[in-house]
Amino acid sequence: MKSIGKLIAVILISSIAFSACKKPLEYPLVPNIDFKSIVGVKDANGKDQYLQVTIGFTDGDGDIGYFSPESGLNDPMFDFPADATNPYYTNFKVKTYRMINNVWTVDTVDLSARIPYLTPLGSNKALKGEIQRELPLDIGLVNDTFYYEIFIYDRSLHQSNTVKTSNIVINT
Repeated sequence: MKSIGKLIAVILISSIAFSACKKPLEYPLVPNIDFKSIVGVKDANGKDQYLQVTIGFTDGDGDIGYFSPESGLNDPMFDFPADATNPYYTNFKVKTYRMINNVWTVDTVDLSARIPYLTPLGSNKALKGEIQRELPLDIGLVNDTFYYEIFIYDRSLHQSNTVKTSNIVINT
């Protein structure tokens, strides 16, 4: 009886020990994103102040995001020039579409932004998470319908897939 009890104890302890060992996350090196949500954040008068968009992402080597330009820790190609002529200054890319006379039209406003540095410490750099961004809105929009196409770059310049948000009606 004692040997059966010991055997059960060994099996139980082994099961717990093996279940505690997590397999490292593994994802492709090219980031992959998926659309989660887009919501209008309203002020006290019920007007949309800004949009909050959420995307999910995975990246196999975790090279997502930049340090602040002032830190001097980024590859200079990500920080200079610090304007729209540098395609990698922003790594969260947004293309805006607006319904005008029942036709989807590309809006010229650039809502692209920089994702902060997200690389984890340790040997397993694979990342899975969500990124939330606030998209500013122009004043005076009345029942205007928009959607957005979004993709991201990692620091190896891998471009993710592009996702499309759902349509959203905006009143500012």
